[in-house]
Amino acid sequence: MKEVNYWHMQMHPDDKLYGEDHVFSILEHQKIIGLGNWEAGEHIIASFRNNIKVNDIVAIKNGAKLIALVQVIGGWYEVKDDGSETGWIENRRPIRVLDWAIEDKYLPQPRGTLKPCRSNVETTKVIKDWFNQVKVSFAKRKINLFV
Repeated sequence: MKEVNYWHMQMHPDDKLYGEDHVFSILEHQKIIGLGNWEAGEHIIASFRNNIKVNDIVAIKNGAKLIALVQVIGGWYEVKDDGSETGWIENRRPIRVLDWAIEDKYLPQPRGTLKPCRSNVETTKVIKDWFNQVKVSFAKRKINLFV
């Protein structure tokens, strides 16, 4: 089995209502995750660009509330001249949605825009357990899990 890294991240331009209103559609139709560019976020942006790898698993959240579990399927790219409502997402990665949090699911330690899951804390356990459920579902349907 391939080594998989786990992450959790929020996607909004400094407005959590944006996440609730738009992130579902962005994930489903544009099939991207991403971040804007902001001066105080340089280390977060660098981590998004350089540390996330293809096949990594990212739990997308809005505050503590989980939205979707996604898999990164391609490298980082930058978009500068998008005049649409998602133009603020300048740093992007292509994804596929593995599962939606249909029932309310929450992370116990939800802080941060983008965080790696490095230890076996409760947040990591929640994300890994969710991914394990996805693996079982994909195996039953004979769907390749990795790209």
